Amino acid sequence: MGDELPILASDAEREQSIVLLRDAVTSGRLTLEEFSERVGRAQTARTDRDLAALTVDLPAAAPAVAAIPAVRHRALFSVLVRRGAFELPARSSWRSLFGTIVLDLRQARLEGPEVEIEIYNLFGTVTVLVPAGVLVHVEGGGAFASQVLEPPAWLPPAGAPTLRIRTSGPGGVLHVRSPEPAGEPTRLPAPKPGGELSR
Repeated sequence: MGDELPILASDAEREQSIVLLRDAVTSGRLTLEEFSERVGRAQTARTDRDLAALTVDLPAAAPAVAAIPAVRHRALFSVLVRRGAFELPARSSWRSLFGTIVLDLRQARLEGPEVEIEIYNLFGTVTVLVPAGVLVHVEGGGAFASQVLEPPAWLPPAGAPTLRIRTSGPGGVLHVRSPEPAGEPTRLPAPKPGGELSR
């Protein structure tokens, strides 16, 4: 008997594939950018074969991840840039004290389906680059503080990873946006006078 014909994919099958992709992010198998690209293809998949091709290199379920304490980072009159391949823990704390922080999550791997970022911004500038396909919640604020939230072109699907940003502090500016198109460099905010890379 020849190969079976492909079957049209249902919405439930698309959601199941997206959950598998989300689990692959939280177990460190996919970056957020890879997740975003595959989810975009899952949402337009026509057949079961199209969906299977997106998860053929992934396990059926991700292992449980143990909870860890919050990781802390600080930019004090300096510039802190975090990009490339790195593990973003379930909880992390970022403090900008008259400094500049750029957190680029395109190549990041998450340690859970929901990740919490706590930002204390004292007259600084914090930019968070989040690929499409990730659900973002921003909570909090501060006196004389500003928030610029630029959502991606398409809404995150059901079961997408969640990034929860809790922000506080006076006079700071928070930018949350999708990365620029591929091939275009990321524009960093101008560093403060005498700024340096802070780790």
